[in-house]
Amino acid sequence: MITLSKHSKHACILIGLASCLLCSGCTLSHANSGSTRDIKEDIVVHKSTNSEEVSSSSDDYIILAENNGIVITTTASQDNLLRDISVDVRGEQKRTFQWNAVVDETRPPIIDEVDVNADGIKEIVIRLNAGRGTELSINDIHVLHPDTLDELHVEDPVTALNEQLKSSIEQRNGKTYIDMELNGRHISRVYDYEGSSWSENIGFGSIVSYEVVDGYLQARLDGRASITEFPVHVVADYGSDLSIQDVKLYYSSFLQPSFTEEDVKYMVEQWLPGGEITFDPKSDQYTVVYPVETGKGEPMMLKINPQTGTVYDATSGSPRMNFANREALDLPPFSNGTLYYEELHRLLEPILDAASLKLVSPESWFSGFLGDGYLMIEVVQAEREVTIKIDAFTGQWEVMGEHS
Repeated sequence: MITLSKHSKHACILIGLASCLLCSGCTLSHANSGSTRDIKEDIVVHKSTNSEEVSSSSDDYIILAENNGIVITTTASQDNLLRDISVDVRGEQKRTFQWNAVVDETRPPIIDEVDVNADGIKEIVIRLNAGRGTELSINDIHVLHPDTLDELHVEDPVTALNEQLKSSIEQRNGKTYIDMELNGRHISRVYDYEGSSWSENIGFGSIVSYEVVDGYLQARLDGRASITEFPVHVVADYGSDLSIQDVKLYYSSFLQPSFTEEDVKYMVEQWLPGGEITFDPKSDQYTVVYPVETGKGEPMMLKINPQTGTVYDATSGSPRMNFANREALDLPPFSNGTLYYEELHRLLEPILDAASLKLVSPESWFSGFLGDGYLMIEVVQAEREVTIKIDAFTGQWEVMGEHS
């Protein structure tokens, strides 16, 4: 479970991070960086049935990974982050690149052959461990044409997010208020402490990983607000031109949305066992039904939004609790009326403060539930009255419309 309040940190965290950056020469790369050159030396191929196993080495080369006849090696004498990485494709093509890579048998390179640019040819997709340390986890991705081993350009998600995501970090009254916005979607969070370790805005580059999902590339990044706090998790989906087509912001936590069916079943079982879980692909929501004995009332029916982790009443749409933010108190049933609204307002107040939003009035701010765990409220933003949809637990919100 994540802890948001962290008042003291060891100096070694700073030293460890600085050492990682110094060792890399401040050139930690992400998508397709480095230069290439052809070489003619023979490599020693170590036969392995495990494509993710770092193999034994010859005097000159270390075999980092091999899969389906594709072998990745590096020179044994190099001890830098930026190093010569050779790719041999079944003895037919061979090329050496200068890529960032850490030789670590517990995290070897991952090799895939997938058509990621819709040209009908399976490209060679290589994911490399390019840095590990305290609050540091960087993977790089390289996409090669299988016939020429030319490297295809992949848009760098770190550069894109550092340029496009707007953020603010303010400290006052013993708390730290953070607001993040990208393409009109916000996440606003509050931490219960101040300190000198906070940055002026959210930065990306410390935690980066890549996946191949349904034939497309996907990048996952955590945005850093301080030495130890990462308030936002970002998923960037690529198109067939290998540029970023869509970006989603998620509340960053120990239990990280978005949640899979396996995640939902496990969390529900831990929280309130005994329910029957079904998934509706049209609404992208899970339903949990708790049966009762015949003649003893109606079964309880709850729904779960896997994008936020919010659990809400299936009938009223009123949010009840959240799996991602377990520090937030659960809300009482909507039938409790006044008490429900009081507790809901208490949840919303720090989020609105971080987002520089104010309720239109203490009496008429609530407009309804949206049926996915979100609610509609009326607020004042920059001297204009607007309706926003907001998740009361994760602080995810966006403007729905402006009052005329």
